[in-house]
Amino acid sequence: MNVNLELHWTVELDKQPVRLDPLVFQLLHGVRHGGHLNYAAKSAGVSYRHAWGVLREWEARFGAALLSSRQGRGAHLTEFAETLLAIVADTETKLAAPLREAALNASGGLAEATDARRHPVTIVSSHQRRIELLRDELRQRHKAGLEVTGSEHALQRFRRGDADIAGFQLPLAEPGRTVAAGLISHLDGGRDEIWLLSQHVMGLLSRQDRPLTEITNLLASDVNFVNRQQGSATRLMLDALLAAETINNADINGYAREEYTDTAVAALIASGHADAGLANEDTAHEFGLHFVPLAPMRFYIAMSKEADSGLRRAVTDFCAAQQGLTSANMKHDEFTPTIAALKRIHRAGFWKAAANA
Repeated sequence: MNVNLELHWTVELDKQPVRLDPLVFQLLHGVRHGGHLNYAAKSAGVSYRHAWGVLREWEARFGAALLSSRQGRGAHLTEFAETLLAIVADTETKLAAPLREAALNASGGLAEATDARRHPVTIVSSHQRRIELLRDELRQRHKAGLEVTGSEHALQRFRRGDADIAGFQLPLAEPGRTVAAGLISHLDGGRDEIWLLSQHVMGLLSRQDRPLTEITNLLASDVNFVNRQQGSATRLMLDALLAAETINNADINGYAREEYTDTAVAALIASGHADAGLANEDTAHEFGLHFVPLAPMRFYIAMSKEADSGLRRAVTDFCAAQQGLTSANMKHDEFTPTIAALKRIHRAGFWKAAANA
């Protein structure tokens, strides 16, 4: 079952919401391209009379002209119409990624609700594009379903046996060793198999017209922050960074405001509904945001060594194909790390004592 989500516009008239006819946008684009309403009507597949009526109706509702015409010179868009199209285009660009993401989650949820047998393999993971690709790879043969959650919650469910595959992030930099130690503690070296899926940099996002340069900037009273949800590696790292700066999270405006993906955080900042947040560098660039690196991160997946052999082979092959997208300077045990290797790589605090024992 596939769900598609689309953006619809409404305007409030006499305190009643009225849906804006999508034909208005089609006709305005047609006039811009063809230079007269007759061309726009033919392009939209409606009569000239109907097109004229629709535009006149919405001019009355907007209280502003949409077209300007002169005898023998066709028609062109008014400044108001050009502004309307620019706003629509900008909004659709900013919301395209969040809508795709929400549609994916809705599709998976409805499929599971209508037939639980469709998804016998459950992936619970922090949000990451390659996890979606893995889900797609496993969907045909293994009927895999994906639930997006925070790294801590994903590992907790995996440890309880509520998930077949867990996706999680671990920080490399200080003060991330405590965060890494807490997340690694949910794994079992005798039971679990781990693969490196990707690496990225987490950092501070803000708008280009109002760039923030350090974590202490979040204390400004006019900075509206948007956070990741509790249990996400990004949220855990934020708390560690704040503690290192002796910053009380209660002093940050918007600390309690939560989103479940980097994409959602970036979209709110790009649209002006927030001023700052933490997310990965690729997402910041996708939305044209200012980015200050704070911590390198690695993304892993875990699965039981006793899982179905066909499933394990499919996951192994998928992860092996991703290794070319990571650093060529890594050691082999960084791609398929043991628990001991994870503790060493992420300086999780207790590997030193074990090495000196």
